[in-house]
Amino acid sequence: MLTDGSGRRLVAIKVPTTPANRADGVMDGVHAVAAAAGVRPADIDEVVHGSTTGTNALIERTGARVGFLTTAGFRDLLEIGRVMRPHEGLYDFTVDRPVPLVPRHRCLEAVERLDAAGSVLVPLDEASVHAAADVFARERVEAIAVCFLFSFLNPAHEKRAAAILAARFPDLLISISSDVSPEYREYERANTTVMNAYLAPVMGKYLGLLQERIRDELGKARLSIIQANGGSTSVGHARRLAVTTVNSGPAGGVVAAAFYGRRNKRPRIVSVDMGGTSFDIGLVEGGISRVTTEGAFQGLPVKIPLIDLHIIGAGGGSIAWIDRGGALNVGPGSAGAEPGPACYGRGGTEPTVTDANVVLGRLNPENFNAGQIPLDRGAARRAVGTIAEKLGTSVENAALGIIRVVNANMIKGIATVTIQRGIDLRDFSLLSFGGAGGVHAVEIARELGMAEAVIPPLPGTFSAIGLLVTEMRHDYVSALGGVVADGAPVAQLERRLRDMERAGRRELRAQGYSADRIRLTRMADLKVLGQTYELLLPLPVQQRTLDGAGMKALLDAFGRLYRSRYAFFHEGEPIEIVNLRVSAEGLNAPVRLPRRAKAKPDPAPALRARRQVYFEDRGFVSAAIYQREALRHGMRVKGPAVIEETTSATLIPPGYEAQVGGDCGLFVPLKAAKEKRQ
Repeated sequence: MLTDGSGRRLVAIKVPTTPANRADGVMDGVHAVAAAAGVRPADIDEVVHGSTTGTNALIERTGARVGFLTTAGFRDLLEIGRVMRPHEGLYDFTVDRPVPLVPRHRCLEAVERLDAAGSVLVPLDEASVHAAADVFARERVEAIAVCFLFSFLNPAHEKRAAAILAARFPDLLISISSDVSPEYREYERANTTVMNAYLAPVMGKYLGLLQERIRDELGKARLSIIQANGGSTSVGHARRLAVTTVNSGPAGGVVAAAFYGRRNKRPRIVSVDMGGTSFDIGLVEGGISRVTTEGAFQGLPVKIPLIDLHIIGAGGGSIAWIDRGGALNVGPGSAGAEPGPACYGRGGTEPTVTDANVVLGRLNPENFNAGQIPLDRGAARRAVGTIAEKLGTSVENAALGIIRVVNANMIKGIATVTIQRGIDLRDFSLLSFGGAGGVHAVEIARELGMAEAVIPPLPGTFSAIGLLVTEMRHDYVSALGGVVADGAPVAQLERRLRDMERAGRRELRAQGYSADRIRLTRMADLKVLGQTYELLLPLPVQQRTLDGAGMKALLDAFGRLYRSRYAFFHEGEPIEIVNLRVSAEGLNAPVRLPRRAKAKPDPAPALRARRQVYFEDRGFVSAAIYQREALRHGMRVKGPAVIEETTSATLIPPGYEAQVGGDCGLFVPLKAAKEKRQ
């Protein structure tokens, strides 16, 4: 996707991924969108990239060979982890936790010890670090992670150990926890540091190749990388802190959803990105995507700021199957892009969600992906027929069953991050994008009792809008080791905040951002004294200094947030401040989606055909088929209808109506939600 300096022009192109060398696919996309916009490649100023390289390395376990050095007595830290069992295996005694990224024989110990205040109990024994280096050399490690106890309060031992290891291994990246994740919780901090070391060589090689291609083919263009926190960063920062780039693609989608919600006065959104394999769920409140510091990648915990995402295996390629009890299941296994669903005609034979939608007439075999991938309806029926035979029903009912099951999986996934956290969805909009999302959006939002379903313009490439609207972002944290708010040394806390703000300004100015394009946000992690987990919240904006009044405003804000999350809050409980944080953002030029002139409500100019589409309790009915690119602001599309476009399709069931917005977004009000509120 390409935009100009004014932010008023937007051109989108979708090109195939190139798994053998992902840099080829990136450059293919850059050249294709430049050609479509009539722009010379040399005129491109910046390329913003959301990469799946780190995510794929974790999924496929193809990262670097890592050595891990920790405090003596804590060698088994990665193996022991937490006592908590995986949520999905709470009652399954055979479930296993993910295997650590470093095997035990490459987890070594250094003799040193700090106390809980960061004071030295046992000085660093440098001989033990040299002994560990000898083992790492024999093991031919490609990166080293160092995590010592309480180093988030005093990094001196970690820094000295890193200096010794760097002298021994000058070509290896040495990750230390006091740089990667200087926060308490030993297991999460250690795992984050190990993950960074595991991914850094992979990301470093990939970004180096991509940067070289950009330099050779585009000249002056700057390469920026999206992070898991939804902000962008420099290549150098991404290579050093590679763990921050994991899940950056899905994070871009949530950023785009927040942007689109603000633009259309919808501050409360559940964003869902349904592609071929996964269903990515994000939450936007107050027009801002929710950021957390407690997350996990591939089941392994991480302790960095990241957009709160929940990802499940539900997409167009998700495979339907019958379990031993005779029940129909869908996913998490996927046909992927190769061979893909049976209807793709590339050798796939297993029934998928896409095959079911073809059988039901919800996808057009002649106009799928702008006709670039003709679909085989006969192959789809044969694949779904294997399910129908086992269930003893018709092919159409089997296909409808597949859709109902995958919808139920997606509804459960959304409920996990909303309803189960006490969030009432009746005033939320479901913003659905991705190539497969529009076909399921209205039915999912209806079942959840949501206010409306929204399908934004360019849904197949909507995540790329997030890359265009994101800001350059750097996060800083100062661990306090636990400070009780009542009687806290506010002057010292204020100095810590100002130190982090100075670091943020310095970093952004070095990247070319002037003072008027820098935004600093102060945040803090607080908890009720004695509780295990804290809540992250911004310091009230009206309090520019953390003085007595500022502390009171912060505690009041914490009480309100606590009450909204847990429905109660005991006034007068002692509150502990765990961390102070600052996010420093470099503001980029605004992006504006093109708007269209208002037209009459009748959508007849966009009507292209009629087709038989299957609906529950109705069977096949005649549905109007509209071309989305021909729709105009103010038109109203009544169901049953299918709205088709280049990279996606939207299903409007009988009894519902899509209203076309000024930027050609589709807004479907849901009667059920209104009735529930009454």
